[in-house]
Amino acid sequence: MKLDPISTYAFRETKLRLKRFSKNLRRAAKHPEDPEAIHDLRVSIRRVVQAFKTFRDLLDPARIKKLRRRLHEVMDLCAAVRNCDVALVLLDQAGITTGASVSRLKTTRGDAGEKLHRRLQAERRKHHAAPDPRSHPKQDDWKLAQSLEVNLGRLLPALAEEFFTSGTAALSARASYQKLHRFRLEAKRFRYTLELFESFYGTEMPQGTEILKVLQDRLGAINDCATTIDILGRDRGATAAVGKLLRQRKAVLQTYARSQFVPQKLDWWKRWLAQPARSPA
Repeated sequence: MKLDPISTYAFRETKLRLKRFSKNLRRAAKHPEDPEAIHDLRVSIRRVVQAFKTFRDLLDPARIKKLRRRLHEVMDLCAAVRNCDVALVLLDQAGITTGASVSRLKTTRGDAGEKLHRRLQAERRKHHAAPDPRSHPKQDDWKLAQSLEVNLGRLLPALAEEFFTSGTAALSARASYQKLHRFRLEAKRFRYTLELFESFYGTEMPQGTEILKVLQDRLGAINDCATTIDILGRDRGATAAVGKLLRQRKAVLQTYARSQFVPQKLDWWKRWLAQPARSPA
């Protein structure tokens, strides 16, 4: 079957991300106690899933559905481990290193780590092949009669505008932590989508992805506190200590948001995203 250039590109980029996922899977299975290994595995899963979403009209939907279900299950097990790791780090930063909450978190982390380790050992023996391209790709978002550059110049500026609209609403001073959490996920999706096409852009791409990374880090720091408070429940002392960190981190986020979510910044994003110039290597 002869593939169009866009489907060929989609298959190659998805295959590359699945290869990275497999590498991180093996590392996490070997070192389940390492928070960084779990973090890297989670990130690689998110990048694979975003490739599936971005190229869903071009790749075999049955294979995508099957792989996404497995990845989602692994992601949930990783989250259970990471939430405990993050909570213990935050409590340590707040000066709380002993007590009922710390003991409970360590026990929960141990149980969650064992479940994750068993699943990773089983998962690493499975095959993670990229979904085959569709024999008749849909043309809802992607216009196959046009070049990939033309498609990107049309799709990515619109995606940036949607992102800025969401950010302006989510980053208001009165925004709930639920809204901030949803926007954090949207920031990840936007960044990982852009990374799929970094070879088509020059120096603006690393500048843009770094802005998104910093934003993710600020939002993630807030989400870590909010999640930890939920985990701590009725431990008033620990909750108050983490709550103080939460307020400090929200202030840092607001300062950063005021510098980034302005009309001039949106104009900058749309200008360079509308001009993909390089051919993929």
